[in-house]
Amino acid sequence: MSQHQTGKKSKLQSYLDSRPDLKYKYTKIRDKASNIVISGYDITKRCNLRCEGCFFFEGELSTKYEEIKNIEEYKLFFADEVKRGITYPHFAGAEPGLVQDRLLVANQFWDRGLIYTNGTFKFDPAITFMKHISVWGNFETDEYLRGAPVFKKALQNAQGDNKSIFMYTINKKNIDNINEVVKICKDHGVKISFNHYSPSRQYENKIELNEKTQEYSTFRLSTKDDNLMLTQDDLKKIRDILEERIDQDPETVIYSKHYNEYVNSGKTLWNIDEATGIAKDCVILNKPYHRQHHTDFSYDDSECCIANTDCRECRHYVSVYTKLMDSIRPALKSLESFESWLDIYYTWCKLHFVDWES
Repeated sequence: MSQHQTGKKSKLQSYLDSRPDLKYKYTKIRDKASNIVISGYDITKRCNLRCEGCFFFEGELSTKYEEIKNIEEYKLFFADEVKRGITYPHFAGAEPGLVQDRLLVANQFWDRGLIYTNGTFKFDPAITFMKHISVWGNFETDEYLRGAPVFKKALQNAQGDNKSIFMYTINKKNIDNINEVVKICKDHGVKISFNHYSPSRQYENKIELNEKTQEYSTFRLSTKDDNLMLTQDDLKKIRDILEERIDQDPETVIYSKHYNEYVNSGKTLWNIDEATGIAKDCVILNKPYHRQHHTDFSYDDSECCIANTDCRECRHYVSVYTKLMDSIRPALKSLESFESWLDIYYTWCKLHFVDWES
């Protein structure tokens, strides 16, 4: 969080002086999260699952780039990334839990960071990064969409781990499971937040062409009339369900009401370049330091954190949170808009820092 122009400072200061609660949150973010510089790393092409509609296996990420780097090469690579100014790495790929030796190397260079995982692997306690564990519905729906009883195993591994948060990927087939899954998480003493399924361009093409499904693939269940993509009516329903869960389960659910209103608004969230289909206002794409490195350490400046996603349909929590957090100037127009912006930013911190509120 940078210093603002003089004219903005006085307005900001007036908000902080009028509301001690806002001053507390703002000061904590400024002191604890002001030096965050994020870049992403696909550290393996391997996964033990083939989830329906998975963007990693729908495009070239799993086929075009080699996975041949050794541990010494990772050490040099991560050292160079630190020199480049990266302070908060995001580790993804297919499944990072399969290559924990690489994560342990990364931990020699960073104390803080984030791992995207399906949760089926027990992580070495020496790894200090946060973990966002994907969940796709209740026990039955999750297994149906992912091909294995993933949620049960992930719950076992996450219990008692203050670095783990479940990230529920909402899609058309699991909206009605949300309340049940929140209760399951509450009963197991684990935290949960929410993401929206954002289809890859390849998945959309297959739906449009009504392609045949293939067993054991990431396109084995979907048809043109029955698939994962969310409609306007779905978004309204999701908004109402999550608003109630935020109110009823504040100790379990880590989610912002203001974010909930925005992401479920039903409108396209991005300014799309019609010639390319790419979001012109995607903060991740426009940040000079952010790169989504492939398994061979290469990257493409045209790729964001979810390289194959159709920008028009993107409601992925990483890109949407980043966009809203970057919008401090319009947030200063009123106390109400500033409070909304701060709530979103503070929620993001709860998702990304171990024991943020302790």
